[in-house]
Amino acid sequence: MKEHVDLIIKGKYIITLGGKGVITDGAIAVKDKTIVDVDKKDNILGKYSADEVIERPRHIIVPGFVDCHTHTQQLFLRSAITDVLLQLPPVWTKLLIPFEKKLGEDLARLSSIVSIINMLKNGITYFVEACAPYPEVLAEAVKETGIKGVVTYAIYDILEGEVLDTKSVLKRAEELYRRYGRDVRVWMSLRQVMMATDELINGVLELCKKYRTGLTIHLAEYQGEIDFTLAKSGLRALKYIESEGFTSIKPLVIAHGVFLSPEEIELVRRNNIGVCWCPTVDSWIMGPHWAGYTRIDNILLSIGSDGGVWSTLDLLHEVKIARAVGKSVSNALTYTKVTLDSTLALKAITGVQGGIVQEKIGVIEKGYSADLTVLSLESFKYLPVNDPIELTVNFLEGDSVSDVFIDGKHVVKEGKVVVVDEKKVYEELLNKHDKIVKIINELKTQLLSKYVKT
Repeated sequence: MKEHVDLIIKGKYIITLGGKGVITDGAIAVKDKTIVDVDKKDNILGKYSADEVIERPRHIIVPGFVDCHTHTQQLFLRSAITDVLLQLPPVWTKLLIPFEKKLGEDLARLSSIVSIINMLKNGITYFVEACAPYPEVLAEAVKETGIKGVVTYAIYDILEGEVLDTKSVLKRAEELYRRYGRDVRVWMSLRQVMMATDELINGVLELCKKYRTGLTIHLAEYQGEIDFTLAKSGLRALKYIESEGFTSIKPLVIAHGVFLSPEEIELVRRNNIGVCWCPTVDSWIMGPHWAGYTRIDNILLSIGSDGGVWSTLDLLHEVKIARAVGKSVSNALTYTKVTLDSTLALKAITGVQGGIVQEKIGVIEKGYSADLTVLSLESFKYLPVNDPIELTVNFLEGDSVSDVFIDGKHVVKEGKVVVVDEKKVYEELLNKHDKIVKIINELKTQLLSKYVKT
């Protein structure tokens, strides 16, 4: 007698990123949010019956994509940052953070929903928010859509020389966890060591330990930060947070991590610290990332978007930037063309087999969450298929996503998000466009008059 399951999904190619490699003409059996089997479709259909069987005969099925570093409440700055503004010292304290604060809860809610719609349509099933100024509305959006999102509060108490009330900042972060920690993933964040007093740094560490949460932190993202920690402690940025006890926190995701020394890279390797490379923005603002030309097969390297202000939240696009930048530098330095191979690159956009967030995701294998992204091959752009992994990493982009499943639930069906009324959100965004532009123009006028001399 066949075992009954909730769902069977059939596909032309299944890239498991697990022990079964790539399966041609395969199928996946799902029950109770979890993958129970993956194999050739004839074997699956011979063993299981299902309430629903979905046919995707001209498609590639991969583990759901994981955006390890995003800012869901910065998206409305999309296309607003010119090369002139990009030079602001630094752009995040002069423009990004002030803009987020001016949104208010209503626009922050809309930005969160629009970001999640973008992510879902690009096959992202899991994201790590860097530091939301209005985390409660993001938590509600995560609950509404069912996406697996790590919600964090923007924890800092120094901004442009102004020192905020540290206890109030820590209280807000703790209240967020107490209110939403049972329903959604809530971690702590640290915006940057240059934006934190010693009291805040110690307080964040204690909250992580008290609630056993993960931590994400912008770290080693630009040279001034390294000079700051060297001047303060005689240690580079990662060594500094190690001295403060943060490397004991798990999961720990370092955002950017561009300027890590060889010793610090070994520290990352030994301590299973996650590093999130954001290829587009890192290349624009910081420089080539060491992960593009370093042996990374035993490093928890993941790839993120840094939010919709810099990208279309398309990790299939970001991975191509990573490969191009990494190979360019590797060729220039040592004439080596094999760095960041396609399998490692695919693991980097699917959460490093779950290691980046320490959950059972990122692999299509028994016992793992049924978080799946289905990619259509119904275009001359993508044919012929000689190697499904090479094709996915080097040719497919977010517009090839046809279906997305989170815990076995169909959240994107044939390109349409079904957990949110896309049309309603689109109309709301159009209706509030002028309000958004007004906020941006006021900020830009202030900044250009102060920092840019004509």
